[in-house]
Amino acid sequence: MSKLPAAPAEVPVQSDLSVLAPRFQDAVNRVIEDLTAWGYTPQVFETLRTNERQTFLYGFGRDYDDGRGTVTQSATAHDTWHGYGLAVDIICARRKWSAAPDFWHVLGTSARRHGLVWGGDWNGDWSISDETFVDRPHIQWGAMRRSPSSRAVELKKSGGLVAVWSAVSAI
Repeated sequence: MSKLPAAPAEVPVQSDLSVLAPRFQDAVNRVIEDLTAWGYTPQVFETLRTNERQTFLYGFGRDYDDGRGTVTQSATAHDTWHGYGLAVDIICARRKWSAAPDFWHVLGTSARRHGLVWGGDWNGDWSISDETFVDRPHIQWGAMRRSPSSRAVELKKSGGLVAVWSAVSAI
């Protein structure tokens, strides 16, 4: 197998919580408060994701690489809850993705406490038995499956984000 070329220039990341569905934003703020209360320094790394950003991330491990390997299984922003303002990635401000296991444990515990789904539970051993891709920084609204359905795509196309948020009771 030949070596992949270097990654192109980074596509900007959106980390503003105000672009999230209102009830989801409230829950994310509570998770951040929990992590802070436990002495951690959480950083919201990414919120609403553009299609351009999703395409860039999907290229890792497929079209180019910088040592990260495959970053995502979702080819377009329609394939991830990030594209709907219903998912965020939270990392440790000091250690980034190399946070200690206890940081991830508190993130997951807090996410579940506030009714969110944690990507670290996608291991086939918890409540989402059909998921096997572990994504520790990822939290998303409610008990939704890992990826949006075709109905979510249609709702977004016909009524925008608010239509999707309404359908999943995130308003």
